[in-house]
Amino acid sequence: MNDKSTAQAEFEKSAKIERNVVYEGKTISLRNEVLMDGGKPVRKWDIVAHPGAVVVVPVTDEGKIILVKQWRRAVQEILLELPAGTLEKAEPPELCAQRELQEETGFKAEEIISLGGFYSAPGFCTEYLHLFLAKGLVESALEADCDEAIDLIFVSIDQAWTMIANRQIHDAKTIAGVARYEKWAHH
Repeated sequence: MNDKSTAQAEFEKSAKIERNVVYEGKTISLRNEVLMDGGKPVRKWDIVAHPGAVVVVPVTDEGKIILVKQWRRAVQEILLELPAGTLEKAEPPELCAQRELQEETGFKAEEIISLGGFYSAPGFCTEYLHLFLAKGLVESALEADCDEAIDLIFVSIDQAWTMIANRQIHDAKTIAGVARYEKWAHH
């Protein structure tokens, strides 16, 4: 017995889809997809294609999580977030995690541990976020991106949860990263 989601997936995988790239940018592209049936449009989507990214939970030897505080133009707000960044073409996620950690925090990790991953907004975007725990931090800065002005905040897991509850942290990847790290730490 097929459930509705499986039947929909099978139908769409075999159906004729017309794809049209509307915009090609530095990091993302936007495409329109139209599901055709008998030559007639049945359903339309606007899809943001993204190469994927990494999110890093850097934890000091004292058990503090390092958050970055930075201005985010898209939302016109200063956010507290876990370090993160976009994958370069054919770049292994582990290497990207180490690079972003060094660029954004000035630390390198002696150990990078995968905590899985997740889609950021699968209703309209292909971005997949690879989540990593960074341990054994040692100072080792890489030059930050020219458009990044970042401050570092060191918090305990309890402080992070309080900041989430108080809406001081309201970035989804950071909330998911804190939750996955806490689950990993208590295994």
